[in-house]
Amino acid sequence: MRNKNFKIRSQIENTNKIENPEEEIRLKISNKTFLNETALNQYVKWNALSLINFVECRFEEIDFLGKAINFCKFKNSEFNDFSFRKCHFAKCTFENCRIVKLDLTRAEFRNCNFRNCEFLQSDFWECQFVETTFKHSNLNFIIVQDVKFWKSNKWIEIKDESNFEKILKDMNLISTDEDDMENS
Repeated sequence: MRNKNFKIRSQIENTNKIENPEEEIRLKISNKTFLNETALNQYVKWNALSLINFVECRFEEIDFLGKAINFCKFKNSEFNDFSFRKCHFAKCTFENCRIVKLDLTRAEFRNCNFRNCEFLQSDFWECQFVETTFKHSNLNFIIVQDVKFWKSNKWIEIKDESNFEKILKDMNLISTDEDDMENS
């Protein structure tokens, strides 16, 4: 009888498991404009912005110093005059975003993805990227100084923007439409 009860309880517990817990408890914010950090701070808990899907949102003139941004998705969104100085990003996705005058000074990205993003007048000074990719993203109009990428258990340092895109391509961290056509 004891084994039978254990089996039944085990089956019930297994059916209640959530496969991907961070997907199940996400807050979704759509079509919202954030005009300053006060408007965005209502979603910050314990100095972190976590588990939020931002869809078709606008972020204007926000200084978001030193926050942790975890498991967030930004889709079809615009950033204008936004500062992520000293922020720590983990497992975030930026898809179809337009990013203008973004300050990423000393920001860190871990396991993040940028897909179809356009960067204009954005500053990547002393950023660190670990397992982060840029797919189909325009990086032509950015400022790069002393950026580091973690690859094959060592840091790859990029001093300025003159070879930024080439190094990322060589490391398979960036791809373009032409790359996809060559590989098909």
